[in-house]
Amino acid sequence: MKNFVLLLCLPLLALASVPSFHEGVKIQADGTDIDVGLIAEPFMVDWDGDGVTDLLVGQFAPGKISFYKNIGTNQVPEFTFSNYLQADGSDISLSAG
Repeated sequence: MKNFVLLLCLPLLALASVPSFHEGVKIQADGTDIDVGLIAEPFMVDWDGDGVTDLLVGQFAPGKISFYKNIGTNQVPEFTFSNYLQADGSDISLSAG
């Protein structure tokens, strides 16, 4: 049995008292759902400095950080897998624990 996690976006409706969420939306890159395996840690940041917010996703195993470049806009993002984050030409890998 394969364990996997699909990255979901749960938009928050700003209310005065009790928060309310819309139904989750699967985030895609290159036309397919983003699946980095068990336990995903997404983070939105303008990683490449082009003024558009990109998506970084850390994964539990093997602990790599995926970079998804936003080739759309901040209002209508469109992600494409670019690479794993690297240092000195090697993929950065952070083990749990």
